[in-house]
Amino acid sequence: MTFGRVNTRRPGVYSEHQMELSPSSQRLFRVALLGSMATPLAIVVLSLVRHPASLRKDRILLWLVAYAIFSLVFWLTDRQREKFSRVWPALIVETALVLLMVNSICSGSEGALLVVVAGQLAPIFSLTVSLSWVGGQTLLMGMVIRSHFSLEIALALSVSWLGFQVFTVLISQAATREAVARNELAKLNAELRATQQLLVDSSQVAERLRIARELHDLVGHHLTGLSLNLEVASHLTDGKARAHIQTAQSVTKLVLQDVREVVNALRADDRFDLGRAIRTLIKDIPKPQIHLDVPEDLGIYDPVRAETILRCVQEIITNAVRHSGAQNLWIESVKTADAVEVRARDDGKGVKQLRVGNGLTGMRERIEQVGGDLEIESTPNTGFRLTARIPIAASST
Repeated sequence: MTFGRVNTRRPGVYSEHQMELSPSSQRLFRVALLGSMATPLAIVVLSLVRHPASLRKDRILLWLVAYAIFSLVFWLTDRQREKFSRVWPALIVETALVLLMVNSICSGSEGALLVVVAGQLAPIFSLTVSLSWVGGQTLLMGMVIRSHFSLEIALALSVSWLGFQVFTVLISQAATREAVARNELAKLNAELRATQQLLVDSSQVAERLRIARELHDLVGHHLTGLSLNLEVASHLTDGKARAHIQTAQSVTKLVLQDVREVVNALRADDRFDLGRAIRTLIKDIPKPQIHLDVPEDLGIYDPVRAETILRCVQEIITNAVRHSGAQNLWIESVKTADAVEVRARDDGKGVKQLRVGNGLTGMRERIEQVGGDLEIESTPNTGFRLTARIPIAASST
C-alpha cells in the first residue's frame, strides 16, 4: 500500500495500472493459453508416433525438457504475477526456452508458445513495450529457423506467428483496460454512494437543528411568556377563575417541558453515520480483501471532520488497490476520549523509502486542517501501517 504514490514505475515501460481481470475472464484466458501450449506438444508427439526414426532422440529429449521447464515457469509466473520483479525475468526465460525448442526440432508450431508469452505481457507492460517484445522474439525465432531452413520458410513461419502474437497482445491489452475501467468505475460508484450518504446525513442534521432552533426560539419563548402572564393573572383573581388559571398554567409548563425535551432530542441526534458511509465505500472492491472494524457510533458531529475521515479511508483504499500488491487490507476506527483514530495496515510488499506524493500530501493536509496528525511506517515485504488521528469536535448544545 504505497500511500501518496501515483505510480513509481516508469511511464511507457510498465502498464499504468496493475489490475487483475475478473475471475471468469482469468479462467477463460488461462484456458486459451493452455490450449496454445498444448498445440506444439501434440504436434511433436504425433510426429514422433508416426515417424519415430525421423527425429534424433537427443533433440527430442532436449525439446521435451525445454517444454517441461517452459510449462513450469509459466505456472510459477501465473502465481507470482503481482510481484513484477519475479515475472519479467521469467518471461525472458520462457522466450529463451521457445528459441531452444525451435533450434532443437523446429516443428513449426513452437510459435504458439511465443503467443503464450505475448498473452502475459499486457498486464505488466505498456502496449508499446509489449509489441516491441513480440517483434524482438519473433525476429529471433526467424533467425533460428533460418539457420535450419530457407529464408522463405523462416519468413512464412515468423510472419504468421507474428500476426497471432500481435492479435493476442491487443486482445489482452483491451481486456486489461476493461478490467481497469471496471474497477475504477466500481471505486467511483462506491465513493459517490459514500459521499451521498454523508450529504444525506448532513442534510438531516441541518434540518433537525433548524427545527430545534425554531421550537426553542418561537414556541418555547411564547410558552414561557404565556406561563408568566398566567402567573400574574393568578395573583389578580380569586375563586374559580383563579383555579382555572392555575390549571392552565400547569398545562403550559408541561407543554414547555415537552418542547424542551424534543429540542434536546433533536440536538442530541446530530451525529454522522460514518460507519455506514465507510462500509458503502468498501463495497464492491474486489481486491485486496478489506477487513473493516468500525464502531456504530464514532461521535462525529462536524461535517468537515466526517468528510476528512471518509476521504482518509478512501485514499487508503485507492492506494492499496493500485500499488500495494496486497491480498488483505485491515482498516480500524477507534474512538478515544477526544479523537477518532483511523488505523490501517496491509500485507503488501512495502517500500524501503517512502515517497511523498499528491495522495499522501493531500491526506496530511486534510487531517492537519482539523487539528489532527498522520503517521506512516513501512518496510520491505511487511506492508504499510498508517495511523490518522482526527480530534472530535464538540457537539452542539
